[in-house]
Amino acid sequence: MPYDSDHYCFACGANNPIGLHLEFTYGEGMAEARFTAERVYQGYPGIMHGGLVSTLLDEVMAHAAISTHGIAVTGDLHVRMRGNGVPIGRPLHLVGRVTGRRGRLVLTEATLHDEEGTLLAQAEGKFMLVPGEVPSSK
Repeated sequence: MPYDSDHYCFACGANNPIGLHLEFTYGEGMAEARFTAERVYQGYPGIMHGGLVSTLLDEVMAHAAISTHGIAVTGDLHVRMRGNGVPIGRPLHLVGRVTGRRGRLVLTEATLHDEEGTLLAQAEGKFMLVPGEVPSSK
């Protein structure tokens, strides 16, 4: 399980009272999570705020990088929305994958689908490894 020193990360920290409380599962070079956005995460009526969609994609890519290479922070993030936005109140499936590595940079991609499998958003990211930090064995 990846590192989270005080469990207060906005996206995945269990101790953050206003956080998203994402829980991840891991595979080889990948991470995934499920999330249902509540109305408090709304931008336009019935649609999740785009900044929070970006947060979800960023976090699943970070966890893919961390699970394989160690602690990494976002260096570059490109998000593309698909369709008419990400709906509030419907189950979502996030998948992040490591696609390569160049020195300290871990290259990643992520997708966000609804429960029917429709692609709602996708991203590419570059994560910088933090020297000396490795995933914990919690």
